[in-house]
Amino acid sequence: MGIYERYAEVYDRSGQISFSLRMIPYLMEILERRGFAGRTMLDLACGTGTVALAFASRGWRVYGVDRSPPMLAQARRKADEVGHSLLLSEQDMRSFILPERVDLITCLFDSLNYLLTVEDLQQTFSRVARHLTPGGLFICDMNTTWALSEIWDNNVYFSEGSDVSIIMESSYDRETRMAAVRLVAFVRRGELFERIEETHVERAYPERTVSAAMRRAGLQVLARYEAFTLNPPTSRTPRILWIAQPAEAGSEP
Repeated sequence: MGIYERYAEVYDRSGQISFSLRMIPYLMEILERRGFAGRTMLDLACGTGTVALAFASRGWRVYGVDRSPPMLAQARRKADEVGHSLLLSEQDMRSFILPERVDLITCLFDSLNYLLTVEDLQQTFSRVARHLTPGGLFICDMNTTWALSEIWDNNVYFSEGSDVSIIMESSYDRETRMAAVRLVAFVRRGELFERIEETHVERAYPERTVSAAMRRAGLQVLARYEAFTLNPPTSRTPRILWIAQPAEAGSEP
């Protein structure tokens, strides 16, 4: 069984939704500061659709792509509940296809760290470049090597709720730059609890490697921030937010 299958049902309730809720105003601030007035977007690796729905509620036409059918099912359920339309499809982000180019593509919350080779990264960036309108924006974030090696290595996270409790045990391999996270969730089913277990693997990439992969894919990097700020990243930045656009839109500053 793959990741985000049985866990999809409780993903939002486990507290994971808090990242997306924090990201939404941050994205809106970035777009406002840039005077960006797009109307179509793709949320790549959209998960349960929280960010996608935030844009749909503002009148955007929103595509959502994810490899996990159960996560997409949660996104559809949430869209139906609030009466917004999302154009959702089950696709691999390394080879996705849309019927049109879009003004904005987002890829958030560790999604790119799940790509375990530079070739995977570049394939994804190439699809992004191909599907952006001229002057369109690509906004993504990634965990840094510092985060995976210093925060994730030999770490245990525990969250307890009335109907969902989560334990995450993580370790980091400095040779491969990969972190493994063993996730165990206990979900209340009436008087009993069901145990759900998954193992997630992420890879950290040097900042220069990500920039080079974007350039080779036809994207130019416009800005890099320590996520949730407008400050440049440092050697101790846990997460970097990238802003890029198709290279033909202009020269890199």
